[in-house]
Amino acid sequence: MLSRVWNRPPPKLTSTNYSPEHVALAKTIRRRRKIIAAVSARIPLVRAVMVLVGVAWILALPYEGLWKNTYIDEHAIQPAQVTMYFDWSNVHKADRYLDSLEALPDDAASADVSRSEYLQSAFSAAGLSTSNTSLSTYAHITPPRSSGTEAILLSANWVSRDGTANLRGVAMLLAMGEFLRGQNHWAFDLVLVVGEGYLEGLEDFMSAYRGLFPGVIWTALNIDYPGHSFSHLGIFYEGVNGRLPNQDLINTVSHVARWAGGVPPRLHNIPDDPHPDTPLGRYKLAAKHLWEHFRHAALGRPSAAHGVLAKHRIDSATLYCSPATGPHGFHTLGRTLESTLRSLNNLLERLHASYFFYLLPRPGKFLPVGHYLPSAIILGASITIAGFDCPDPLAGLMWLLPAFGLGWIGWALQTPWISFLALAIPRPTGNSRKSLSSLTHLLYGALIPTLAMVNYPQALLLAAVTIAYLAPYRWIRLALLALHPGLIMGLKEEWETVGNLAWPGIFAIWVPLWCIAAML
Repeated sequence: MLSRVWNRPPPKLTSTNYSPEHVALAKTIRRRRKIIAAVSARIPLVRAVMVLVGVAWILALPYEGLWKNTYIDEHAIQPAQVTMYFDWSNVHKADRYLDSLEALPDDAASADVSRSEYLQSAFSAAGLSTSNTSLSTYAHITPPRSSGTEAILLSANWVSRDGTANLRGVAMLLAMGEFLRGQNHWAFDLVLVVGEGYLEGLEDFMSAYRGLFPGVIWTALNIDYPGHSFSHLGIFYEGVNGRLPNQDLINTVSHVARWAGGVPPRLHNIPDDPHPDTPLGRYKLAAKHLWEHFRHAALGRPSAAHGVLAKHRIDSATLYCSPATGPHGFHTLGRTLESTLRSLNNLLERLHASYFFYLLPRPGKFLPVGHYLPSAIILGASITIAGFDCPDPLAGLMWLLPAFGLGWIGWALQTPWISFLALAIPRPTGNSRKSLSSLTHLLYGALIPTLAMVNYPQALLLAAVTIAYLAPYRWIRLALLALHPGLIMGLKEEWETVGNLAWPGIFAIWVPLWCIAAML
């Protein structure tokens, strides 16, 4: 396109059709040529400026001037507008369930069987239909008003996200099952699940769900209560592959926790800044929240056990009870769960009115997609403009094939270390080297903004790796090749367990890029 504009001939002044419009067009063409020539002569400087602007934009995201107040789009939810019936008698039942759970044997050989047998016995005693899969135990409540076509899921795993036992979370689930069974105002089926381990049990249940129940799960809450008491309610919302629930769900949980449960909500269990009333304190706290979000979403990892539900198109979140000496316990958590479930029970259709793409710098505030996406676009553009000068596209393409071929071989062998074979491949020279570099810049520069639409943190990670690997000086590239994708082998287990697409993405995108950087 640029070459067509550059080579477009100006109108002839002696032409019989010459007019003032031709003069204006000629001036426009001359201006374009001057701008293109100026930019082409200063590509490194323009790229550096664009990178600085993109990074500055990212650093500005924790600034509260870019935020908006959260609000609930779906008016049918009506959070914290119901009379709650969870009382101290239900707390007493939760305490009794906790005593029974603590008495179960710890022997690993018999723990799973004993747990499942006890859970099924407890659910049956409460009048619930119950059964189990290989790694989970579940119960099903069919209220009189429910049509059986939609359901709400409430879960708790045996292992908390901090690695400790989640006995209080399971006890709370058992008490809620008995409590919910005695009410008739529910319009949804209610499915209660206790999963083995941290993520495996809930994923196992979802794999078997279609053959167990006819209803479609719309929303879900996961209970994570590892301590004796708690001071705040941490809300974890990142799903596998960076997928986020509809923002109405998070806003509802946060609103209900504060105004119905009486417990202050947090994002990711991050404690408040010592100076929350100063601009710097608010900036630091927001930066911590965003960093925690980026840390999970950039590698496609779920932030808590609810994350496995994201790939099943279920809007879900984990309620994490921050361990403390008080003042909250079963009573607060039970009322928060009841009020939240009652709000979700009001839905007439899936959550759709609010945002699916957003950043949350703190509870009650959010960044819409239009406020953060330009930074990824600018970073992608800074890479793209370095690929405009491609003297021999076919030769560059032929050099791209070995790099992507090593990626496919690595996937077949399930090891990214295969990329070191690129060091043995002869390096391209002349126009072939320049064309290889140009095509790589064009490919990855276009990929970054596209990826940012669905997983913004992952796009920023790819932009950082691409800029580092395609640095103009070879000694810089070789030094940065120490950032090898083989250092995050833990993603392989997550791919096999919960379907984290970051693992195949390493072989399709990162390994070829590493090979190209080694070849340039």
